[in-house]
Amino acid sequence: MKKLLIALFAAAAFTVSAQTTRSTSWAIEFPKDGKAVNISQTFTPFFKIENEERVIDMRLNERDMSNAKHWLAVDIAFTTNKPKTASQWPKWLDNVEVEINLFVPTADDRGNITWTVIGGKQTLASLQADDKRHFVRMMIPPEVIYRYFAFDGTVDISKDYNKITNDLKKYASDLPVGVTITYGGRPVSTCQICGKDVFARLEKNQGSNQRAKLFYTLVKGEGNDGTPTLASTAKLFNYISQNKFNPQTFKYMPDELLPVSKTPFAWVLFDRFEPIKESAGK
Repeated sequence: MKKLLIALFAAAAFTVSAQTTRSTSWAIEFPKDGKAVNISQTFTPFFKIENEERVIDMRLNERDMSNAKHWLAVDIAFTTNKPKTASQWPKWLDNVEVEINLFVPTADDRGNITWTVIGGKQTLASLQADDKRHFVRMMIPPEVIYRYFAFDGTVDISKDYNKITNDLKKYASDLPVGVTITYGGRPVSTCQICGKDVFARLEKNQGSNQRAKLFYTLVKGEGNDGTPTLASTAKLFNYISQNKFNPQTFKYMPDELLPVSKTPFAWVLFDRFEPIKESAGK
C-alpha cells in the first residue's frame, strides 16, 4: 500500500479545510495537526488457502479481475473527549455516523468533463470517549474508479491499467473531501478539503461549462488568485449537501464508498478501526 498523505493546511497546495468548533455537549472533533484525512492507493489482496493442493487467487476469474485491482482507501481520524465526572457526556457512544463525500471530476459519454459526488456512510458502535484518536476507513472499489474518475484524457481504462496507477496517485492527493460526523441525530463536527487540481479544472472549464462556472464561483476565494478559503470551501460543500438529490445539479452517488467489512480487506488491520454497526439505526 502506498500512502498518500493529504496536507490539509498547506496553503501553497491550495488545500484548505474547515471544521466546526466543539460545543460543550458534543465532544467529537478532528485533530488539529492536519491529519484528519488520509487517502492511499491499494490493491485487491492476494488470498491463499493453506493445506490445499490448489492456490486460489481471487483475482483470477472469468472477469479478469487481475486488471480490476485498483482501490482507494479513505481514512478518517477524529478524537472523542473523555467526560468529566459531573458531565452527562457518556463514556461509550453508539450510533455515531460518519458520512464521506468526494467531489470527483468525471467524463461523460462524449468525453466532456462533468462532476459527480460519490459518498458513503458508516455507523459506529461501542465508540469509547477516551481522549484518543479513532479511525474510520471506507474503500472506493475499482469499478467506481473506472466508471467515474476522469483521468488526463489519454487513458483507455480497458487497456492501460499501469497508467491508471500513476494517475490515481495524483487523484488521491487532490480529491475534494467533505466529512460529517453525526451523533444524537445532528451533525457535531465537519471537515472539508478542496484540492488544487480540481480547482484548476473548474477554472479552465468555466467559460464553456455552466456547471463548472457554478462550482468555480462557489469555491473561489476572494483573493486575487482565487485560491479556495475556509469560507469558499464551505460554500461548495453546503451546496452539495442542499442539492445532492436534485439530478439537475450534478450526479450524486451516495453508496459508492464501502465499509471495510464489505470488501476483500475485511480482516486487514481490522483492529485499527472502530467497530461498524451493520444494522445502522437499530
